[in-house]
Amino acid sequence: MKRFNKVSALGLLLILCVSFAQGQEVNDEWQTRTELELSFKPMKKFKVSFTPQLRFDQDFSLDKYQFETGVEYDVFKFLELGATYRFIVNPRDTKDTEYFNRFGFSATAKKELGRFEPAFRLSYTNYAEDEVTDKNFMRYKGSVKYNIPNCKLTPFVALEAFQQFDDGDLYKMRYATGVDYKLFKNNYLGLDYKFDYYKLEYTNMHIITLGYKIKF
Repeated sequence: MKRFNKVSALGLLLILCVSFAQGQEVNDEWQTRTELELSFKPMKKFKVSFTPQLRFDQDFSLDKYQFETGVEYDVFKFLELGATYRFIVNPRDTKDTEYFNRFGFSATAKKELGRFEPAFRLSYTNYAEDEVTDKNFMRYKGSVKYNIPNCKLTPFVALEAFQQFDDGDLYKMRYATGVDYKLFKNNYLGLDYKFDYYKLEYTNMHIITLGYKIKF
């Protein structure tokens, strides 16, 4: 009887959730991106990167393009500190083109455990990746890479939370998965999918990114 009551309660809760979801008009948006990431190490513990990126909206017209540069420093073997700067251009047909300057600071802890490489990144940014906003964010990202034996593919999964710095509200969640393919020495082709679930509005963002990485 107790088991029946638990199943009934779970079924009722599921029905209520589905009914609530169907009663809301969720706007699903799609975006595709292409990027080139260049990185090199002028010193043993110091890395510099430069990443131009193009972003296209649902009908594959150019939405924004940006140029990002970043630096990373290995404080310890398992901990690195980083800083990034983004210059974003938002071309508009009926209005003047917009220009934005964005920055971020981060600390990343990671460690290889066999063929797995889990990592956790804590960052502070004045951007939320895909939309232009004047808010600041604390971002919490956990990820895991897996080195497949005798294979050029390196898959990964990630989960990231965007919390508004001013009021502490959770802005959105990002779920991501992807793979890097090693073409030849220091050259990689990457493909990933991100799903952004917004907590404060009925919007989902689907992002597909194709990238090329070169490590000097």
